[in-house]
Amino acid sequence: DMQVRVAGVGDRAALRQIVAADAINMLSGVPASARSVLVGAQVEGRLPALLRDHPLASTLLLLQGGRVVGMLVLDWPPSGPVTLLDLTLLPGLRRQGIGTRTLSTLCDVADRFGQSVRIWLFYDNPAHRLLDRTGFVITGGTATDIVRERAPVSAVYTQSR
Repeated sequence: DMQVRVAGVGDRAALRQIVAADAINMLSGVPASARSVLVGAQVEGRLPALLRDHPLASTLLLLQGGRVVGMLVLDWPPSGPVTLLDLTLLPGLRRQGIGTRTLSTLCDVADRFGQSVRIWLFYDNPAHRLLDRTGFVITGGTATDIVRERAPVSAVYTQSR
């Protein structure tokens, strides 16, 4: 079963491992000498860059059977859209439904609060298929990035008093 918890200072090695494995996978066609430099830049810079641009964002670890399988970085304001900044699974665990379950659960929680979920990603990111399956539509973009958003489903929002 899946578990999610807030990443803490003691999780730095796990987060670095996830980012490194993802970068190695993405850069598999790059010559080894350049790849090591680029992987290092990803490991050192990906999360700090996200958190610099979104200082209130939360980094969460995804666990399955007590083992870290990925990470999720969210900027969840009190109102307005939830921004999914990063959802990265270890490469060997992709295409097993973990990403779909994680994204579906995130959307279910956002629905409860009446909030949409937004994500920016490169135009050729394979995650577009996952986003299609979970109700995300294209709402904007640039020459290289696409913005996708999923509106809250139904009126399940209840405000506590």
